[in-house]
Amino acid sequence: MAQEVDTAQGAEMRRGAGAARGRASWCWALALLWLAAVQGWSRASGIPSRRHWPVPYKRFDFRPKPDPYCQAKYTFCPTGSPIPVMEGDDDIEVFRLQAPVWEFKYGDLLEHLKIMHDAIGFRSTLTGKNYTMEWYELFQLGNCTFPHLRPEMDAPFWCNQGAACFFEGIDDVHWKENGTLVQVATISDGETEAQRG
Repeated sequence: MAQEVDTAQGAEMRRGAGAARGRASWCWALALLWLAAVQGWSRASGIPSRRHWPVPYKRFDFRPKPDPYCQAKYTFCPTGSPIPVMEGDDDIEVFRLQAPVWEFKYGDLLEHLKIMHDAIGFRSTLTGKNYTMEWYELFQLGNCTFPHLRPEMDAPFWCNQGAACFFEGIDDVHWKENGTLVQVATISDGETEAQRG
């Protein structure tokens, strides 16, 4: 009796494994068919294929001039300031600042999807001044998040240039109420001490 049960279970397991292999081979077949169709379509449509993989990284010695189509509604980094010179006997506290993207519109919704905006905060213990450094878009969040469809261009177009903005102060209320403001390190006399915890 036990022999019959084992045999039946073995047959069932083999059938299940065969079905899984069959599904996997179908997935591969569909993927290859899709690739062949895409390549055939691009040749048939007369569009020359200029794609190379991997796409080589293009380096610039300067900020590329933005497309005139991209217009900022608000000035980028309006209160920006130069990075101050730190004294040798100063201790600089470093803070992790994080809040959900679009939290001003959607609250913490995007936090559940792990879509966050990060910044770094600094505090001079010698002067007591705070500073924030963050990277953000030159032409506002909507322009770099969503593409524009332009009649004179075949492909979607993003106004997605960004830059680092350094300014005096940390918006404690914003970071604490909407996300995270946590000290992560202290820099002193050429050494860094990371916070544990």
